Amino acid sequence: MLPTTTVSHVSSPHVVWNASTREFFLYFHGENFTTRVARSRDGITFTNETPILSTRLVPNTTETSYARVFEHSVAGKNNKYVMLFMGAHTVGPGTRKIFWGWSPNGWDQWQFAPNPLISPAGDGLTDISSPHLLKRNGTSYVAYHGNDGRIRLTEVGNNFDREVHLGVFHAPIASDNGRVAAPAFGTDGGVSYMIYEAGPRLDARICIARAV
Repeated sequence: MLPTTTVSHVSSPHVVWNASTREFFLYFHGENFTTRVARSRDGITFTNETPILSTRLVPNTTETSYARVFEHSVAGKNNKYVMLFMGAHTVGPGTRKIFWGWSPNGWDQWQFAPNPLISPAGDGLTDISSPHLLKRNGTSYVAYHGNDGRIRLTEVGNNFDREVHLGVFHAPIASDNGRVAAPAFGTDGGVSYMIYEAGPRLDARICIARAV
């Protein structure tokens, strides 16, 4: 798929199967201040590219990127989907923070919280990015990476009304070449896996870890 709008680059693809429409929804950004969604019946050809997030929709941001979308309902929001994304924020300590939004269908009617869901100061950092939603033990967490090259975990609760920083989730091992980032999670055959980026940015590789 190529963007119908002329941009310098596209990045951070995230695909979700939308059971209601029986389509794949592909979320991506390009430029760094605009996130778009496109849809596909076959998972190969994507059309109807539509901007859904930009810095003008989130106060005091100069970048809104690296978005991921998950099925998750929040009390009082009348939603089925939530979006987690990185926002470069001009207010308070730290710069790159985790923000969130919600939608009833994952396609349009998106609304975005004006304040960060997670700030890097709680981890002693200046920048955090690439959030992924996890649900365990009746509550919800967000995993993300920080500017120190480690992946961290924060409990946000099922209604995204908490910010309990739980510390380092994964620190680089010898084969990670000093940096781990962009965690994504899934299960296969009842086994949980984490897929992540390892090594220096722009010279990294994709790794996989298995829960034991």
